[in-house]
Amino acid sequence: MRVCVDGRLIDKFQNTGISRYTEFLVEFYINAYGDKNITIVTNDINYKKNNCVIVFTKLKPYNIFHFLRFSDFIRSLKIDLLHVPFYSALSNKNENIKVIVTVHDLMYRLVDDFFVKNKIISFLKLYYFDFIVKKSLDNSDLIISVSQSTKNDLLAEFGFNSIHIPEDSNIESYFDFSILEKFNLLKKGFFLYCGNNRPHKNIDFVRELFKDNLDLPPLVLAGNGHQSASNIIAVGIVSEEELYALYKYAIAFVFPSKYEGFGLPVLESLRLGTFVIASKIPAFLEFDSKNIFYFELNNKDEFLMAIDKSKTQSFIKEESFLDYYDKRRIYKLNDQMLKDYIE
Repeated sequence: MRVCVDGRLIDKFQNTGISRYTEFLVEFYINAYGDKNITIVTNDINYKKNNCVIVFTKLKPYNIFHFLRFSDFIRSLKIDLLHVPFYSALSNKNENIKVIVTVHDLMYRLVDDFFVKNKIISFLKLYYFDFIVKKSLDNSDLIISVSQSTKNDLLAEFGFNSIHIPEDSNIESYFDFSILEKFNLLKKGFFLYCGNNRPHKNIDFVRELFKDNLDLPPLVLAGNGHQSASNIIAVGIVSEEELYALYKYAIAFVFPSKYEGFGLPVLESLRLGTFVIASKIPAFLEFDSKNIFYFELNNKDEFLMAIDKSKTQSFIKEESFLDYYDKRRIYKLNDQMLKDYIE
């Protein structure tokens, strides 16, 4: 089996969820078929991975003109299977190549004002994305959803069935504790959020509760676009090793989102023995853990109650829960998926 993984969203600097998921797929397929049978399509001319075949392209995901040309580009490769880990895949069906598409969320459809507040521009962008997504799903042989929530959304919004295979949450990097020293966090408890500050992340709700409130430990914000303030420490973009150190030392990870397709930071925090304070949205409620304290969206009293619980309760070991998201189990699910649908 000659496999191609679409690696155009691998980002070694931003370390996004899709980037990490794509790296996981590459490792899985190398393990299954050997690196010499793996082709990785990339926008990074310097990207390398073992003995895999690296094919550079200037064709970008989600660009309508590049999307229409991508099918011919893929047809030129000598492959049997293409796995695209996002919903900008092929505009035309190729009978000689099996196609798997992974969908992480339908945020662009389900989050209000996802594009812009101008209704006309927003409508045009929604039509544009719908065209790409529907074509990609129509021309796939198998669709994977990373959560039951996304599986339900796909069926409700587009009528597509998919199989649910979650992401793994294994921690395989070293810890870089220098970030704790740099921001004087070693001797003080803190709450952590990691991610961008787009409106659906709802981070302003949390900022308002922590800002100038010296009765609470500080809030540490990791990622793009955050600003420091009284009792709020913005540390910028962090490496994977720095992020794991922050997880490890935090009192709790806070996740106040209005919508998510999955919740990898939730699992990573729990795997490192750190509580999670999360909004009651479908993707988060899938996690059956006693170490997650939920609150209704934008309910300050419930959020503060969750804060108190995270400071006073003892963390409970839940090995069976974490085993569900273990890499070895996810490998087995992917192996079974290939046998049932592809090979």
